[in-house]
Amino acid sequence: MTTTESTTTETTEAEADAEQAAAVVGGVDLTEALSGAVRKAVNAQVTAAAKEIAQGAVNDFLTEAVVATMRETALLEAEAAVNPDSAAALAAVAEEPEPEPEPEAEEEAKPEEEPRKLHHARLDLFVEKYIAHTYRREVSRQGTEGKIRWCPQWWDHAEAVGRLDALWMAWEQMRLGEGSEMAAWWTQFADPMMAALLDPEGVFKYCSVSDGHRPSMKILPTVPAPAGWFQDGHAHDVDVEPGLTASGLYLPAPSTGRARVVVAIDEFGE
Repeated sequence: MTTTESTTTETTEAEADAEQAAAVVGGVDLTEALSGAVRKAVNAQVTAAAKEIAQGAVNDFLTEAVVATMRETALLEAEAAVNPDSAAALAAVAEEPEPEPEPEAEEEAKPEEEPRKLHHARLDLFVEKYIAHTYRREVSRQGTEGKIRWCPQWWDHAEAVGRLDALWMAWEQMRLGEGSEMAAWWTQFADPMMAALLDPEGVFKYCSVSDGHRPSMKILPTVPAPAGWFQDGHAHDVDVEPGLTASGLYLPAPSTGRARVVVAIDEFGE
């Protein structure tokens, strides 16, 4: 071995001895101590984090209902330790299901209102007992037929029955009013309705008190309307759009150039 190689070997061994000496100070292995310190620090952090997680889970679990149950259980256990008989009774009560709420008492069904009682039970009674006595006109004397007409058999005239029936229903309803209802009945219903009935050119034209009832006048002659004229209920000319009047009625525009329609009408006998 040369002098140079011997020197190099000695230097390497000296450095290794120095590092080993540096790692051990006062008989303590620094590498092992450092590893232990690191483990303690990690364990401490993990423990702290676990406590926070556990605390959050507990807070989420401990709802008001759970806390109340825990409190009740603790009271029962404490009672059981002191007085077993009383605790058993309390436990039995706690296990009983809560009674179902009683159904609310149904409101007593209100009695149905009785139908309004009519003062005159029938139309003929209304005419005989009320109209004939209150709406008096001279219809019997000779020579009055040109001014006023009445038929003792009014019930054999469809128009008279319809008008008098409407008059009766209006009277039955308005008689119960506490104000001006009856005044309105006279002016708005009775006067115009009776004037139409007693008109010498009206429904009783061929009747009189002296001569009695004669067959009713013939129906008004009609001609079937063109197809599509009343397709939606209103009057429509098939060629011209209808107009809207001030009263709200739809009326067809006057037609021109149509064939004349002739209707044969039997003369009314006097």
